[in-house]
Amino acid sequence: MLGSVTQLQTVLGLDNLSVDIRVALESIAAAAALLYALALRHRHGNLKAWPVAMAGVGLVLDVITPIVSHSRFAFLIDTGALILFLWGIIRIALELADAATHRGREHFSTIFRDLLTLTLWVVVVMVVLRTSFHIDLGALIAVPAVLTVVLGFALQETLGNVFSGLTLQLSRPFHPGDWVRVSDKVGRVHDIGWRATTVITRANERLDIPNAQLSKDLLFNYGRHAVADEISIGLAYGEPPNRVREVVLDVLHDIPEVLQRPEPEIMPWEFGDYAIRYRIKYWLADYEHSERLHARVVSGLWYALRRHGIEIPFPVRTMIVSRERRIEESEAQREIEAELRNVDFLRELSDEEMRLLAGTVRVHQFGAGEALVREGDSGDALYIIRRGVVDVTANGSDGHPIHLSELTRPAFFGEMALMTGEKRNATIRARTDVEVIEMNRAGFTELFKSHPDAAAQMSEIIAARMMQRRELLDASQQGDGGSRGRSSWLLSKMREIFDI
Repeated sequence: MLGSVTQLQTVLGLDNLSVDIRVALESIAAAAALLYALALRHRHGNLKAWPVAMAGVGLVLDVITPIVSHSRFAFLIDTGALILFLWGIIRIALELADAATHRGREHFSTIFRDLLTLTLWVVVVMVVLRTSFHIDLGALIAVPAVLTVVLGFALQETLGNVFSGLTLQLSRPFHPGDWVRVSDKVGRVHDIGWRATTVITRANERLDIPNAQLSKDLLFNYGRHAVADEISIGLAYGEPPNRVREVVLDVLHDIPEVLQRPEPEIMPWEFGDYAIRYRIKYWLADYEHSERLHARVVSGLWYALRRHGIEIPFPVRTMIVSRERRIEESEAQREIEAELRNVDFLRELSDEEMRLLAGTVRVHQFGAGEALVREGDSGDALYIIRRGVVDVTANGSDGHPIHLSELTRPAFFGEMALMTGEKRNATIRARTDVEVIEMNRAGFTELFKSHPDAAAQMSEIIAARMMQRRELLDASQQGDGGSRGRSSWLLSKMREIFDI
C-alpha cells in the first residue's frame, strides 16, 4: 500500500499532493500535537491534554498506514487513525466552545454540548461505515424504523423532558445561579440536564425538577433584577399614619441592603378590630439574602416602634394595675435619678431639681447595628448608656468613616447638640443591643424655667468639657479667661435655646 492515499488524507484534502509532502505535513502536525499535549499536562486551563494527544496519535497512525504490507491490518489502522483524529478534533472544538461560551459561570447546561457531540459522532460513524465498509446507509436507516416508533411510545415521558430541556435552553426563562420558585419550592438553579433541572433549596437540599413540569408550571424568577418583599403589621389607632411612615422609613434607610430606588412604600391598608394594618414594601437587590433581611427589618421595626411609643396592639380583655406594679415604678424612678447623677453637669442638682428632670426622661432600646445618632443631623436629646456597647465614628477628610472610640455604661453623649443646637459631630451606632436614657430639650426647659441658676452651673461644667475635648485653646496662653469666655457663650446659647 506504499504511496496509496489514506481516508484521513482524503478528509483533510491532501490526496492531490505528492507522497513525500503528505507524509511531511502529517509528521509535523503529529509531532506538534503530541508536544503540545505534553505541555498541557502541566497547565490548568480549559483545554485538556488528552484530546490533543488523541488527534496526534491519529496522525501518527495515518503516517505509518502506507508502510504496513498486510492489507487487512492496513485497513484497520487506516480506519482507526480516522476515528482517533476526528474524536480528538471534536473534543477540542467542544472544550473551546465551552470555554468561550460559559467563561465566568459556575454552572451551565450541557444539553446542547451533548446533543452536538452525539450529532457529530453519528456523522463520523456514518462516514466511516460508508467509506470504509461500503454500507448502504439508506437500508441501515430503514431497518429500525418500526423499532424507533415502539421506543418512541415507551420513552414518551423521557423524550418529553429532553425536548422541554431544549425549549428551556432556547427561551432562557432563567440562568444557572438565579433564584426561582416553582409551585411551593424555592431555590437557586444549579444546572439544566437532559431530564431535569437541578435546584438547590435554602436548606441545601438538591431538588431535581423534571423539565416537562418546569415547562408547564408557573415559574417565578427572582434573579438579575430588584425584588420586592413585604411586611404586614397592625399599629394602634391613636398613631397618625404620616408619623408611622416617618418612623418606618427611618428604619429602612438605616439598613444598607434595602434599596432606596425604587423607594420603600408604607401604606395604611385596612381598619382592623383593634389596629390599623399597614403594608410595608421594600426592595432588595439579591433574593438570596431575603430571609435574613426580612428578619432584620422586623427586628428594627420592633426597636423603633418601642422607642417612639407606637403600640403594636393585641386583644385585651382586662387590665389590672396592682400595688406591686406601682412599687416597681417607684423603684425604677429612683434608679434613673441615681444614674442621672453619673453625669458630671447634673451631679450638683438638688433632689427636687433631679426629680423634676427625671420625670421627663424616657428609656429606649436599640438593636445591634442601629444608629442612635448620625453625624450632621440636628438633635435635641442627650443619651446616657444603661446597657450595651456603642461605636463612635466620624467622617474623615476623604469622606470615609473613622472609628474614634467605643462607649459603655455610664458614658453619655449628645450634650452639645442638646444645649447649643449644633449639628451632631459623630455617628453613634449600637455594637450590641443597647438600652439608653433619653433626656430631651423639653425636660431641661422645664427645669431651667423653674430653677434658672441650674443653667449657669451646667454651662460652666459643659464649657470645661468642651475645652478639654476640642483642645481649642492653649491653657498656658489663655488661662481661665478662655474657659470663662466659653462658659459665657454657652450660657447665652442655652438661654436662647431654652428661652430663659
